[in-house]
Amino acid sequence: MCRSASVDDIPTAIKDIGRTLAREPEIAFAAAVSGPYNLHAVAHCRDLDELFESTSDRIGSLSGLQSMEVSPLLQQVKQAGTLVSGDRLVPPHSTRARR
Repeated sequence: MCRSASVDDIPTAIKDIGRTLAREPEIAFAAAVSGPYNLHAVAHCRDLDELFESTSDRIGSLSGLQSMEVSPLLQQVKQAGTLVSGDRLVPPHSTRARR
């Protein structure tokens, strides 16, 4: 099961909360964003129990967190791979001719 969470936090806590989210084992993606929420994260959970535990116990208790919106995704249709080297993104190498 995958979940998408948008997090509203105190602006001075964005970096700390974002780094904490990135260290959580379930979190596949975390980024600072603009809009009604300051952070967006995607997590992969085994089931609803793990989703509830991570959302309520670990993420929900973070200092500076004001609110959170969780959207469970029950089916993923497509996902492109992300290339990384260490902790940096690597430009994709396309085998297709560019037009």
